[in-house]
Amino acid sequence: MKIEQGQKVAIIGAGVSGLISAKSLLEKGITVDIFEKGSGIGGVWRFENDNGQSTCYRSLHINTSKRMMELSDFKFRDEIAEYPPHWEILSEFERYTDHFNVRPHIQFNTAVEHCEKDAGGKWQVTLNHQGEQRTETYDYLVVANGHHWKPRTPELPGSFDGLEIHAHHYIDVSSPVDLRDKKVVVVGVGNSAMDIACELSRTGQGAKTVYLAQRSGVWIIPKVIGNFAQDKFVRHPMVKPSLFETLSRTLIPRNLRKNLKDLFQQTMIKLLAGDPARMGLKPPKDPMSSRHPTVSQEIYNRLIHGNIKAKGNIVEKLGNKVRFEDGSEEEVDAIIYATGYDVAFPFFDKNFIDAPDNSFPLWQRVFDPEIDNIAFIGLVQPICSLMPIAQLQSEFLADVLAGEANLPSSATMQKEMQDFDRMMKDDYTPSPSHTLQVDCPEYSFYMRKAWQQAKKRAA
Repeated sequence: MKIEQGQKVAIIGAGVSGLISAKSLLEKGITVDIFEKGSGIGGVWRFENDNGQSTCYRSLHINTSKRMMELSDFKFRDEIAEYPPHWEILSEFERYTDHFNVRPHIQFNTAVEHCEKDAGGKWQVTLNHQGEQRTETYDYLVVANGHHWKPRTPELPGSFDGLEIHAHHYIDVSSPVDLRDKKVVVVGVGNSAMDIACELSRTGQGAKTVYLAQRSGVWIIPKVIGNFAQDKFVRHPMVKPSLFETLSRTLIPRNLRKNLKDLFQQTMIKLLAGDPARMGLKPPKDPMSSRHPTVSQEIYNRLIHGNIKAKGNIVEKLGNKVRFEDGSEEEVDAIIYATGYDVAFPFFDKNFIDAPDNSFPLWQRVFDPEIDNIAFIGLVQPICSLMPIAQLQSEFLADVLAGEANLPSSATMQKEMQDFDRMMKDDYTPSPSHTLQVDCPEYSFYMRKAWQQAKKRAA
């Protein structure tokens, strides 16, 4: 759908995906309004964001290198660390927002309460600005509300007398509650679980005892391997694929490429970083390409020194105790669930747009084949940084709305979307955490190809 002069685009959210999409559309001369529930930009990267949706704990540092977070048209300052803390990421996107003059287009403290299409196909967007409600009409809708803000907590049998919180609400060892000298179970094996468990386990500064409850094993990659960042040799999504990559993806069967990559990566990780089972964790049952690996420079150190005690999953809560799957029972004061998030669109009617069990197929993870005036930016879980993926998506979208790229027919998009969705579900371990998963180089390779084909259709 081409946006004509006088038509408007509404963007939901001023997190990094919303900012990047706004910048891309503004550069094409498209009128945009960005609606942000909170008082500042940054989304999940804004510590204690007053929109209630930040995932930042005080000590959070990124788990992809600075190089992989940078955008092709906006480099981070040289003094920013290789794996910077959340406040430096926010500061860079504050600079980005002002550098590209995006800020004047943001309406802060304005929540999007409801979106629906009218009889003419336009969007009726109901807004709430500090208690004052109004409805505005838009020709196109960009959804960039993120997918790390609605905590998902497992239902476990029994009852617990102590504190139970999701990692989303964890700030530090003393907030939102004081966990110093307490016995704590952290549930999960993802990045947040490992970070929080490590922080709580620091002798003399944290909890008395820290248990790490695992439902399944996971591959663990340190941030630095030898002299290199762990993603040193991963192609940046905004960099054009090499001839070698193009030929290999064209000539070598996909499953063979995946198997060879898994064999190489798993062998190198075991040799250079260590086998999770050697450190007392559950061994991964699936190849590395089947689930999101966890990035941690510290977890093995904590495990081998006994600061963190690895356990299996919790099978029952018993008042002031929990029972683990090996039958052991431990008295604990708090349980922190680092168990992921649900994808949600609270501004849509559920019978219109919903993501049951986090399943939400899209063409190229951006476009809905049945609704020609909506796009979703940043609704992926890449095994790399989201920022450049959002840039790639946004620039494709900008070309579409400027009339410089034409999407395939609805039927073609539907078929390709379903084929891709089946492939991803076959690739990854069945879990609500993996429904949005993509491999960065592969995803960006095929999105670039689709983008080029779309440009040829418009020529």
